[in-house]
Amino acid sequence: MEEESKTADGRRRWQHWTEDQARSALEELAQSGVSIAKFAESKRVSVQRLAYWKKRLGETGPTRFVHVDVSPARRAAEPCIEILVDGVVVRVREELDADKLVELIDALARRPRPC
Repeated sequence: MEEESKTADGRRRWQHWTEDQARSALEELAQSGVSIAKFAESKRVSVQRLAYWKKRLGETGPTRFVHVDVSPARRAAEPCIEILVDGVVVRVREELDADKLVELIDALARRPRPC
């Protein structure tokens, strides 16, 4: 992150972040293990700035890979793929367009969850 810059009257000057700087800060936040508020305070940046960049860059956490069994025996018995997303089971035909499947999973991952 950039060094602090001040205006003529001694107030802190707002500094523009590049995308690389924002990614670096978000990676450091993720590795720190502290809350976003504590991290922001320690780096002298606003929580809002971190939240803005997190949303803008679509930082949703690390990508998780899920094993999908598509062995010939399984395909013959059941011509669909089953995916579990946050407790919701999705069964789709194997011939479903991959882009549509990604949209479906993304929509499920972003749906509001009860408190």
